[in-house]
Amino acid sequence: MVIGVSTLRISLPVFVAEQRGLFAKHGIDAEVRRFETAQPLADELGAGRIDGGGYVAFPILFGPGAPPPKVRILTAVVEDATHPLSYLLVKKGSGLRGVAALRGRRIGILPTAAYRRWLEAILRHDGLKPEDVSIVPLAPSLEVDALAGGGADALFTGDPMATAALARGFAELATDTPDVPRVLGDPFLFGTFAVTDDFARKHPEQTRGLAAALDEAITMLSADPAVGTAAMKPYVRESERAFVDLYPAARYLRSGEISAAQLDRALELAGTDARAATVALQ
Repeated sequence: MVIGVSTLRISLPVFVAEQRGLFAKHGIDAEVRRFETAQPLADELGAGRIDGGGYVAFPILFGPGAPPPKVRILTAVVEDATHPLSYLLVKKGSGLRGVAALRGRRIGILPTAAYRRWLEAILRHDGLKPEDVSIVPLAPSLEVDALAGGGADALFTGDPMATAALARGFAELATDTPDVPRVLGDPFLFGTFAVTDDFARKHPEQTRGLAAALDEAITMLSADPAVGTAAMKPYVRESERAFVDLYPAARYLRSGEISAAQLDRALELAGTDARAATVALQ
C-alpha cells in the first residue's frame, strides 16, 4: 500500500505508526511517501497514484476548484482553543496586534487551499476583506526567513514552521487565541486521513488494518504526546529539529469517534455540499 504523509505536525499518527511498526503489526506493507504539504498529497490521492494519505485539511480534499476524490475517512485531527494547529504570527516587535492591524500588510501563508480559505474567513470575521491584504503563498522552507527578513509582515501557518519562528525569537502571536476555531467553531474538525474508495472496496482487510494502526497511534499519542514529537523529529528540516519538543499536544479522533454530523459540518465549511460529496466514514 502506498501511503502519502504531509510533513507537518498534523500528521503525527502516521509518523508514530511508521516509526513504531504499527503498519506492519496490522498487516499493512506500507510504502510511505513524504510531501512537503498536503496539497500535492491530495492531488496524488485524487488521481489514484497513492492509496491513502494524511493528514489533509478538509478544504484541500473537498473545497471548490477540484472534484473531490471518492474516499473513506479514517480518523481526524481537531483544533480547539487548547490544541492550536494554525498560527497567525507577526514579526516580533512590529507592534502589529490583532487581525485589523494587518490591513495593507503582506501575509505569507502555507501554500494550500485550506490556509487561504481559512485566512479569508478570519479576515472577514474581523472586519477586513481579503483584498485589504496581500496574501502570498510561501513554501514551508521559506516562511520563517521571509518573516524575519521583512519579506512578509505576518504568517498564517502551522508546525514545524510556526514553533520554529516563535522559538527563534523572530515571531509573536498576532491574537490571543487560535483563530480558526475562534471564527469557524470550537472544536474544529481540521483534517483527516483518507483512503481511496477504490482501494477500500478492493482491500477491505487492509483498510481495516490501516484504521487500526492509526487508531493505535492516536491512543499512544493521547497517553504520551512525546511519542509523537520523537517520531516526527527525523522528518523535519534540520533548522526546525531543535524545536520539535516544544510542540503543544495535538488532539485526534479515532476512526470510530467521528460522527456523521461532524463530517457534514466539516464538508460544509470546506465549501462542499455534504449531500453530494463522495465521501464515507470507514
